Amino acid sequence: MAYQKSTIVKVRKTLVELIKMYLAALAAGIAPHVAISTGNRKIGNVLNVSIAPLVTCGNCKECSKYCYDLKACLQYANVRNARARNTAILQFSREEYFSQIENKIAKRRGNFYFRWHVSGEIPDIDYLNRMIEIARKYPHFTFWTYTKMYGIVNNWCYQHGRENIPSNLQIMFSEWRGMPMNNPYNFPIFTVRFISEGENFLPDIWICPGNCDKCKQAKRGCIVGENVQAADH
Repeated sequence: MAYQKSTIVKVRKTLVELIKMYLAALAAGIAPHVAISTGNRKIGNVLNVSIAPLVTCGNCKECSKYCYDLKACLQYANVRNARARNTAILQFSREEYFSQIENKIAKRRGNFYFRWHVSGEIPDIDYLNRMIEIARKYPHFTFWTYTKMYGIVNNWCYQHGRENIPSNLQIMFSEWRGMPMNNPYNFPIFTVRFISEGENFLPDIWICPGNCDKCKQAKRGCIVGENVQAADH
């Protein structure tokens, strides 16, 4: 489903206003918790955290009109508020944001999987560095994320070395037609095929089953760093 520009502007404006509201509350001494989900029907039993779409996505010009999280933000106030609240906490105190995430991970007693950003993006290299440090600290967890912020990831690798990204953190480069993707460090790629427009699945690439639990059981796909494709009908 393609969204009209007016809808995209409306969602972004609403999220920005909510973020400002939460920032004001934080400045007044109110300390809301980071919303960390334990999963849903699509991703299964997986801890995950999200920040605001559009607002934190620094490279979404081509894909914003197809953003899958816009529907949830349009329909559900709790989703809008969770995305905005997390973004506000991140902006107000990065230490608090990551501390709460790490505390949730540390208390996990099973299903050791964590997905960064069902919505939202890696905003900068410091954020990525903190993701990497958490992966190093909890090697029994499997972490993964999808990103179109190729430059941030490539810059980190240039500074620190691709080999220093922990093996339990899979960074999937999210490919989108019309968007140039520079991938000199050969990160696994997640791509979308527009079946409704006549595109076919590519050969010899894992097909996203639409539920992360299935890939966990099969030990395939994003969680092990395979190239993956999904269908957008």
